[in-house]
Amino acid sequence: MKFITKNLLTMPKKNKYYFLSVFFIVFLTIASSNVRAHSPQDMSLDYNSGTNTLKVSITHGVSDNTSHYVFSVTIRVNGTIDQTQTYTSQPDLLFFTYEYTVITKDESTIQVTATCNQGGSITKTIGPSNGPTDGAIPGYIGLYLILVVSVITLLLKIRKKLERI
Repeated sequence: MKFITKNLLTMPKKNKYYFLSVFFIVFLTIASSNVRAHSPQDMSLDYNSGTNTLKVSITHGVSDNTSHYVFSVTIRVNGTIDQTQTYTSQPDLLFFTYEYTVITKDESTIQVTATCNQGGSITKTIGPSNGPTDGAIPGYIGLYLILVVSVITLLLKIRKKLERI
């Protein structure tokens, strides 16, 4: 910390503003990470063929479950939409389970898609053809990775320029 404070006090005024601007942008990006819209992080399916009950457990962390929530759950049996339920909030701020009655035949494939009201979705499949799902990439992990690498590269270049002075 002493290094940053010493260099911040002795660097030219133009560089101070540049450094503080970059620091402020990084701080705002990190601080707003929980506020941004994102798809549900995880979902698990449990089907009981004896009772025809499908339990859909969803992880979708939000700070306000009345303005940011899982808006709809669509259930497909063998590729055909069986039912779609829409919601106006989610029961919990992080983890919750919905139960549905789904009647299937042996060897049926059940695919469930949960969609966030602010964008993004997750899809999971159970059944004999349990191949890869077509769900969205959770959150903006790739974007944050690019942002972090860019900021680190930028800061290293600034540091090299300051060392030349």
